[in-house]
Amino acid sequence: MWSSLTPARRQATTTSWRDRLLTLLVALTLILSSLASPLPIEGAVVKANNNDAVSQPQGQAKAEARQFSAPAQAQEAETTNAATPDGTTDTNTDDPLLPERKYFHEPGWTEELSHYDTRFFTSPVPYDPHLVHLRHLIRSYLLMTSSRSLTTWLAHGTLLGWYWNGAIMPWDYDLDVQVSNITLGEMAREWNQTTFDYVYTLSEQEEKEGLGKQGDVNVKKYLLDVNPYWAQRTRLEGMNVIDARWIDMENGMYVDITGLSEDREETGTRRGVWSDKNYHGYGTRQIWPLRRTEFEGVEAWVPWDVEGVLKEEYGAKSLTEESWAGHHFDHGRKQWVKTELA
Repeated sequence: MWSSLTPARRQATTTSWRDRLLTLLVALTLILSSLASPLPIEGAVVKANNNDAVSQPQGQAKAEARQFSAPAQAQEAETTNAATPDGTTDTNTDDPLLPERKYFHEPGWTEELSHYDTRFFTSPVPYDPHLVHLRHLIRSYLLMTSSRSLTTWLAHGTLLGWYWNGAIMPWDYDLDVQVSNITLGEMAREWNQTTFDYVYTLSEQEEKEGLGKQGDVNVKKYLLDVNPYWAQRTRLEGMNVIDARWIDMENGMYVDITGLSEDREETGTRRGVWSDKNYHGYGTRQIWPLRRTEFEGVEAWVPWDVEGVLKEEYGAKSLTEESWAGHHFDHGRKQWVKTELA
């Protein structure tokens, strides 16, 4: 039969079998990759930095002392014109996923319950150990993004905590970071639904909280979950303003990840105004170039105009008010402490 085929038919048959074999190999690769073990986070063994001491001055002096030059790859706002076919600088889509359904769910709307992901929630984490879990959350996220060249920076209350003393504010129960829509797209394509192993040594504080023995090596698992509505850059009904989360699979605590894209008008793209889906807007020069700094003992990035961003969101008093949410800032310890202990 083979000998009776014309040369053209022989070539077509050979090509067909090659295509089938290639398809089979691709399918097998996808199956094997889905069964792969969690990815380790490079450099995640935090030893010397796994402590509570923060040697940063408070307020303006610290902000000036932390002005580092941003690398070229951090200046995404000026290098993304080729990201879309029409030359615009974002990946917006005008086709919403309707009807809109809330993707991320929390076990409740109270202050106590609204900062957990329902899928991994069992019970609220008490006040004293919650900071330990938040520190590992932000450290693991920053180490993961750094090792995979994903540009991200601190935002909202997390940025305010950095401004005061380079640490999480003790009344916070979640963390906030931002990325450009370009980085958000990379997270969605390359890392969505990926679990990561975070290896660290237990600190003295963790032993005091009954979380293990100081010096022991522990492993925590985190999930990077990107909202299916991430590419829909309009607010819609407001149910999916959070674009992604970095989730502690042990207790459901998380880092909220929101993307910034340039605003669009009917006449086209309005360059230089970047916003998320929750009414936060920034000028290009408020964000870029980013400043390299340190947060909770690991390398981090913050916007260029930190004070301007914080004043617009929280008011000028947020940079000077030393009593808030039942806490007082102790200059000697450079920490926020409960008012009754101040």
